[in-house]
Amino acid sequence: MDKEFQDFLNEEIAYSHIDTNKTIKLLNEIKNVFIKDKQILEEITNIDLKKWRKKIDLDKFIEIVDTYKQKVDRSKTLENEQQTQYVEKMVVSFYGNPYVALNMCIQAIIYQKQLLLETGEFMLSTNQFIVKMINQILEENHLPKLLIHCIEILDKKSIIEKEIKTIIIGAIQKKAEYLGKYQYVPYNEYILYCLDEELEELNRSIYDYASDNFFEVEVLDEEDIEEAIRIINLKKDCIAVVLTKDKNLQNVFKEKIKNKLYINENPFSKEEMNIPLDCLK
Repeated sequence: MDKEFQDFLNEEIAYSHIDTNKTIKLLNEIKNVFIKDKQILEEITNIDLKKWRKKIDLDKFIEIVDTYKQKVDRSKTLENEQQTQYVEKMVVSFYGNPYVALNMCIQAIIYQKQLLLETGEFMLSTNQFIVKMINQILEENHLPKLLIHCIEILDKKSIIEKEIKTIIIGAIQKKAEYLGKYQYVPYNEYILYCLDEELEELNRSIYDYASDNFFEVEVLDEEDIEEAIRIINLKKDCIAVVLTKDKNLQNVFKEKIKNKLYINENPFSKEEMNIPLDCLK
């Protein structure tokens, strides 16, 4: 990875522009791999399931590809008279959610960016499959690979010094590491605060669902009310879920919490997990 990292920093990729038809062809080939190699992918995701206890919905991968196919069909932004161009380098840092990884890989093709994915070890087997598979498809179509998979970037100073654009998706704690030199994209961030023992079962079911479906959830349980409100309001991009039967407290939270707020209800029937389709544009 050291050599790949150095190549990413130093080499420039000259890239023939991909028109709309070519982009759709690449997306169809990606989709066909998910269909044709479903058994292989199941075996790979089972490795992550045993280690991380996260179950991947393989049909979700196909849905993601289809979403971009629809976008490309309507898009005119891919048609450019320029035949060759240098590809912009970008770092995308996130927790390792494979759905996010696939989104970013597809966007790299659509918007022609060279990506270094900083994901950590979470769901590593699945993420590596996605990256290797798409790079292979690019190579088979006589295109240079656009994707580099990296567990963790240790030398963040070089990224910052070279002013390589960095996008952080949902990984709040990574903000400090990039010294403010990043674009932040909120994704699936919740704060859960339960005040009544009678609602603990609901509290647990919300947390379990979130954990199983790649939502990032911070649980507040020792904070008093004012401190909980302060923490929630500090994280402007999160969604707050408060569980309490006290009507007066419900009104306090409604009055003081500035974020999107759910009280005594499971929010996931109303909230979508879709990542913006133009993060890399």
